[in-house]
Amino acid sequence: MLSRGRILAGTCHSSKMMRTIIVRRNYLHFVNKYQRYEKRHSNIAAHISPCFRVKEGDHVTIGQCRLLSKTLRFNVLKVIPAGSSGGGGKKAFTGM
Repeated sequence: MLSRGRILAGTCHSSKMMRTIIVRRNYLHFVNKYQRYEKRHSNIAAHISPCFRVKEGDHVTIGQCRLLSKTLRFNVLKVIPAGSSGGGGKKAFTGM
């Protein structure tokens, strides 16, 4: 499927729908009154091709495409399994 517009990254939050997943994106929002950041998140529905195998917790890259349904505006471009060292994760225990 063709991709145009925004390219986003997030974590697979739910894969219970047929050929659709929910991608959760965490971000920090600055509250000017308190000069602090607060945690926020957004959920984005994305179409997933049957050739991808995605489980909850996997990191995915999604790209914007034409409207597929009322809420479906993105499709999955790349999947990074949760257990792989795709960067930024916790350090593995190496022993003594």
